[in-house]
Amino acid sequence: MEILINELSLSGQFNSVEHFVMAGLKPFIKVINDIDYQYHSLYKKSDFFQSKVTQQYTIHDIIIGTTSRQYDEIRKFKSQLMMKLFDNPYWENNRKHFSNNVYLYNGKDIYDSSLAEASERDKIIVSFCHNDFQSEQLSVYKDNAEIKIDNLIKQGFFTQIPYDRCRCFISFENYCREKFKNSNLNFDNIDKKEGFSLIKTKEEEGILCEKFDTFSKLTWEEIRASKGLEYRKYDYDYEKKHFKNTNEKIDYFKLSGKDRCYGYRKDDVFFVLGFDFEHRKSEGK
Repeated sequence: MEILINELSLSGQFNSVEHFVMAGLKPFIKVINDIDYQYHSLYKKSDFFQSKVTQQYTIHDIIIGTTSRQYDEIRKFKSQLMMKLFDNPYWENNRKHFSNNVYLYNGKDIYDSSLAEASERDKIIVSFCHNDFQSEQLSVYKDNAEIKIDNLIKQGFFTQIPYDRCRCFISFENYCREKFKNSNLNFDNIDKKEGFSLIKTKEEEGILCEKFDTFSKLTWEEIRASKGLEYRKYDYDYEKKHFKNTNEKIDYFKLSGKDRCYGYRKDDVFFVLGFDFEHRKSEGK
């Protein structure tokens, strides 16, 4: 996928370098760290380095200049940021949008911007924190025809995009691993035979995704109290029969109907070991 950095999202809106580092740069680094550059390209406009961060400083001043020495976040990611922000590829080298069309965003002419260019590519941009670009989807109008642009503004959203657009781009298993990797759900230890291979339909994926999403947003106190999840400890005798390869105490929660998700809690994370769609484990078969 061709992803473009939205230079319009830097217009000198930050009141200080510190404000930019905390509210702008840290979320941006998390977003670009989601992108696997083996499969995806991050394009920018060739003069992006001139984009204003504050009224006084450009992005180039802050990343390259002496100011960078004052902030751990910049020092830690400096080499990565220099390459991603200032080096090739530049989309102007293979421009896809042209002046014979009119491109508008919020009623403003955006010709010769990455936002306009994104509408002719894979329709995905990365934005810094900016009042004009707060939504995860933006509407660009090309000659009055609306084009939806996915706008990466927070960690985790990039994984959702290819899954939503075309599920052949990413497996449901990889999607879950990425989407929930910083949550209270972890799929690293799931059994190959008892895990995602049991899911047969997109409808089942949707049901599980909704349940995982609910689980990930709750505190452990809320999880234990949830009637929809029915979080329980697994029967000891059944545990020894069905989970011989672990010494952990097994718990489970409800996915839908008789479907259950089994695993164990370690600190504040639930490590998923497998699913049961036939009620075998709960019946002790």
